[in-house]
Amino acid sequence: MTHKGTTPYLDALRTEIQRRFGRAVRTKTDCQQLEDRVYEATGQLVSYNTMRRFFGLVPGGDPRAGILDILSAYCGFADFSTFKTDVGRFAYYFDWTQTVDKVDWSEHERDALFERIRNEDFNAQSIFLWILNKVTTHDPISTWSFWLDHPIWTEGFLRKAQLVFFSNTLADEFRQRLSTEASCRELHQNPASFRWVTHFFADYETIQHGYMAHALNTMAQRIEVPLYYHGMRMMQLYLSGSWEAIAPHARAAVAEGFHSETYPILISRYFQARFWVYYLEHGCWDPHLTAEYTRVLEATHPLYHHLLGMEFLPVIAAMGFTAPMVRIMETQSLHIEVRSTWSAAVDADLNRLAFMLALARNGDLASFKAHQAKLKPDFWYKAYRKYLEALHYACSVLSGEPRADLEPSHRYFSGLQRALNL
Repeated sequence: MTHKGTTPYLDALRTEIQRRFGRAVRTKTDCQQLEDRVYEATGQLVSYNTMRRFFGLVPGGDPRAGILDILSAYCGFADFSTFKTDVGRFAYYFDWTQTVDKVDWSEHERDALFERIRNEDFNAQSIFLWILNKVTTHDPISTWSFWLDHPIWTEGFLRKAQLVFFSNTLADEFRQRLSTEASCRELHQNPASFRWVTHFFADYETIQHGYMAHALNTMAQRIEVPLYYHGMRMMQLYLSGSWEAIAPHARAAVAEGFHSETYPILISRYFQARFWVYYLEHGCWDPHLTAEYTRVLEATHPLYHHLLGMEFLPVIAAMGFTAPMVRIMETQSLHIEVRSTWSAAVDADLNRLAFMLALARNGDLASFKAHQAKLKPDFWYKAYRKYLEALHYACSVLSGEPRADLEPSHRYFSGLQRALNL
């Protein structure tokens, strides 16, 4: 019998004590005898009542650090810290020796691994990445569903940042294996697997040619999330410079609308659609858009502000609508500094680069440099990296200090060249 909800290290220590003791600790007598054994081995006293609490025979909390050190010494370790290090190392080695040559996984074994992932077991997460690498590199696309068609990815057990991390770590594999429309159609035979890849690896580097372009063509056969599909089409046409072709997708996204519970990235795409519909019809800024966007910002939790701006703000800033961009920032409704996840660094930097474009155009170089110093390029994962670099290049040119090393990324997107005319 053990306490519920304690750390794995305490459970491991209980197991090791009982192994050293020679039998399970289940009674008061067991605890009294264990008290004597511990004293004989260490010269230090741990009362049998403490033992009873530790093994869950009577109510009580976890023992203090000094007691854990004595119990660890009884098991042959210098202290509890040393015991934890050894246990962690053993678990790591055991996991990998049992995984490296494993070919056939049962559903039970897979689900047990996913449960560890859900509990933020980083060892399990690294194993899953290794499995995904093998699967996406060598296995038939039709078999990917064993790993990708599972409730853990769709029912809110994991944060979006975790899902983005898993998918973007496989960027090269996805780009290579899904480099044709035929391969994307094959993946599309399992809709859950297709959504897992394409929604969490929304790849701007291949949105004009390659994986993402083929995925969008395949997605057009059965549009399941209109704001996602039409939003990505708008970005595809914007970045390729084919702005006139944006109109039907923008109108479709506006017609779809959004509700307060809509995921913030999709709301950002809705506002981008609002921008394009008005701009393509009138050639100027929709006078209602600033206030409407600000109201949605104010009604949204600050943790999601990065997502609410990442598709909308860089577009309007690059298209030269500096005054609305500055007005949005001056309301202080957009919280760039609030970061809750790993991927939020990218989301925040897309918002920050949009503001930097406006600051550079206005000649406010002091504010520009203050924001530039806060960019986190080491966090720019592959799906967005080239796009971020292209925006950063534009900022550097407008500020009078061009970054030649970033120019190839800017040249990669003809639509940005058309917008910025650098």
